[in-house]
Amino acid sequence: MSTSSPPTNRRIQYLAGLCVSFAFTFTGAALSWSSPAIPKFKNGDADIDITDEQSSWVVSLFAPGALCGCYVGQILNEKVGRRFTVLSAAGPSFLGSVIILFSRTPWVMCISRFVTGIGMGITAVVTMVYLTEIADKDIRGSLGMLVQVMNNMGSLAVYSIGPFVSYNGLNALLVSLSIIYATMCLWIPESPYYHLKDGRPAAAKKSFMFLKGTKNEKWATEQLTAMRLHVQESMENKTTVKELLTNMRYRKTLYLIAGLKVLQYMTGMCAIQAYLEIIFRQGSSLSGPYASIVYGFVQLGAGIGATFIIDHFGRRLLMLISSTGVALSLTTVGIYFYLQDAYQLNPERLASLSAVPLVGVLSYIILYSIGLGNLPYLLQAELFPINVKTVASSIATMLACILNFVVTKSYQGIKDVFGHYTVFWAFASIAYFGIFFIYYFVPETKGKTLEEVQDEINDEVVELEELNKEYKSGS
Repeated sequence: MSTSSPPTNRRIQYLAGLCVSFAFTFTGAALSWSSPAIPKFKNGDADIDITDEQSSWVVSLFAPGALCGCYVGQILNEKVGRRFTVLSAAGPSFLGSVIILFSRTPWVMCISRFVTGIGMGITAVVTMVYLTEIADKDIRGSLGMLVQVMNNMGSLAVYSIGPFVSYNGLNALLVSLSIIYATMCLWIPESPYYHLKDGRPAAAKKSFMFLKGTKNEKWATEQLTAMRLHVQESMENKTTVKELLTNMRYRKTLYLIAGLKVLQYMTGMCAIQAYLEIIFRQGSSLSGPYASIVYGFVQLGAGIGATFIIDHFGRRLLMLISSTGVALSLTTVGIYFYLQDAYQLNPERLASLSAVPLVGVLSYIILYSIGLGNLPYLLQAELFPINVKTVASSIATMLACILNFVVTKSYQGIKDVFGHYTVFWAFASIAYFGIFFIYYFVPETKGKTLEEVQDEINDEVVELEELNKEYKSGS
């Protein structure tokens, strides 16, 4: 692809990215909903008769719903395009929020959370694919990190508003966010890659020029010619799950993304976010609601900061720093709860350490946000070619949903049986493993076009195939 390019206006790319990423404001709010909701269950404000076990099902069934949403998102992404898939995610998000607004029995709440999760699954499959396909290589990382910022903004809204409004007011917040998201995304253009995949070069050119903010047709034609060649080459291979799982050229990337998903979700983010107020009530001198608000602001600030540094420091370095910091932070919080629960340190001495859980959890969210929080989503959209990108994104997000369910459902049980410290140390052990995994396996994609990333991967595959042939012939 030619490196020469006329001055372009990235305003449309940033605006489209902002609108599409706003879906994760709803996701962050829905994931954090249980933090203020569970205390309302316990003190009777919600007027719902629900046990701790039933509450854990209400919290965790969001993930199985998202698992189904991944499959729906995969189909829609290929059949109707990125734009209409983005819009369709608002449907189940709105429906699930309305159901929980009026439900007063645990089983109906479980259904509503499942339906809401479907919208989240569709969103997770399509959003990063769309963002990486519309963004210039110089801003692809920053635009991708908007997802984390919006997710954090949704969490902050719930942490800041949820404890101080009625249960109905909390649920009405979710309903309004789903409506705002759908409204914001009505205008966004289709990805030019999707048009090229379906053989519509004229539509691709129109969309490309609109996104790039240019009227230089000659330059646009030159860029699209190179893009079309890569798309055609990718589409020569079948777009199926079997193709993804059996073709050697995707194997290394599959292992890499699977490892990153384990690292992203098994370090406990979803569980900590869901039970945040409960964690602070047990371990911090600052009251649960106010500690949650502090957490929300710090989380949002960390996400915003990450958008400015991602394209300067690169994916690999930030993930190494993130995994190391997450491991140390979780270990520290675990030590505090060990002194409280197992060692049973006397209350006077424990009171002098009451800031440790707050500082540890805040350190955790800062370091999680700059790397593990969003970069695995960005890498899965960057590393897979267009013929399997949607299928791969769907499978990766399905794995994430399973891990999310395991973590959020088992959190309460493990805490009750083995103690709070066991949960945090288990999360920390995954993060320690992640340091070595990232160092040895994660590639750097900073400053490279999607075509350049695929060329490098294909070169590695060719080398591996040649080595494999030499080995077989030698034996």
